[in-house]
Amino acid sequence: MTTTQSPAAPPASRETRDGKLSWWTQWTGPRTPARLRRVGVLLTLAGLITAVLSLIGGSSRAGAVTDAAGRDTTLTRHAGEIYQALAHADAMATSGYVSAGQEPAAIRTRYDADIANAGQRLAEASRQVAPDAPAAKPLDTLITGLPAYTGLVETARTYNRQGLPLGQSYLAQASQQMRTELLPAAEKFRRIEVDALNTDYRAASSLPIAVVVFGIALFLAALDFARRESWRTQRRFNLGVAGASALVVAGVLWWTLSTVAGESALADANRASDATTALDEARALVLQARSNESLVLVARSGGSASDSGFTEQLDRLTAEDGPLGVAEDSGADVDDIRAATTAWSEAHARLRRFDDSGDYQKAVRSAVGTDAGSSGAVFAVLDKTVSSAGTDARTRLADATSAADDATTLLAFGPAVLFTLAAAGFAIGVARRVEEYR
Repeated sequence: MTTTQSPAAPPASRETRDGKLSWWTQWTGPRTPARLRRVGVLLTLAGLITAVLSLIGGSSRAGAVTDAAGRDTTLTRHAGEIYQALAHADAMATSGYVSAGQEPAAIRTRYDADIANAGQRLAEASRQVAPDAPAAKPLDTLITGLPAYTGLVETARTYNRQGLPLGQSYLAQASQQMRTELLPAAEKFRRIEVDALNTDYRAASSLPIAVVVFGIALFLAALDFARRESWRTQRRFNLGVAGASALVVAGVLWWTLSTVAGESALADANRASDATTALDEARALVLQARSNESLVLVARSGGSASDSGFTEQLDRLTAEDGPLGVAEDSGADVDDIRAATTAWSEAHARLRRFDDSGDYQKAVRSAVGTDAGSSGAVFAVLDKTVSSAGTDARTRLADATSAADDATTLLAFGPAVLFTLAAAGFAIGVARRVEEYR
């Protein structure tokens, strides 16, 4: 009797081990669970990548706003105060000299306060500016040049108290140093810091395109996955994928709303910064015109040629593209400044008529007096008006920067956390679908 043996079972293929799919096939095979695993990995990785991009973009933007609200705004303020203090100190020095002999105590007090303020701001700025920073060079010029200037002014005062005309030479030399060395250095320092502040504003207001693109693409991919699964299985809802999609939308909306709010605040801050810079320049022009008015009297020239500096400064001040025009375009109210400038120009014209007609003492009284209509009194009104407008612009700048800082609160981490949770939601949601196939 012949027995028939059944054929031997084929060896286990690469796809199976003891009746089970191999690890490789579980992830790369054509079956639905393998496909779901691949989709889950892609959605999860996309969520994590979006979270990383959001963290980087949010940290960069928050850092720019912090710099704008902190160091750069502080240095810009210091630079503006140094610029104004030096110009005002020179105006006070020349005004005090016009009086001859002992200068008025109020003028000397204001001069000393200006020099002390400039010195304090220079010391504070020097601690914040790195030795190799662009602002270091003009700052060094100011630090080394200020003692030389004050020395010249003190020498001029000494000769003036003694009734010696030699003091005029020292005063003219001091004012020349102020106009050609110290004020240009202060202006350069101020411009550098303003540019740094504007750079922060641009960095803080830029929308991270990569985050938005990845976020939208991730949401669309999740919708496509849900649609396909609904068509394949007639199941319309996956809690994990739905929750993850909602988190992606929340993250993108957080970025969008924060950008809109922050950009509005930063735009206002940028305009306020422009207004502040323009008003600083406006006050410096007014103060330089005041110095010129006093220097002409000190020299007893009585000629209109030496008075051209006064006219030049006021023409620059009131030009259509001058600092008052820029400040007005940036939202500052300069009507009172224009009116006060016109009034001072008229008072100065009366002073010049006194001097040109030989009535020097009357011209001096107009320059240093406090009577209504005198050049000194009208100048004081103009100086106070410009200074007040600058203070208002700085307050507006601080408020706008604070609003921008509020708009970026938690921006560095908030959306990144949402995208990370979305990645986890995609992983969990897809894993649940894979489990249903076991």
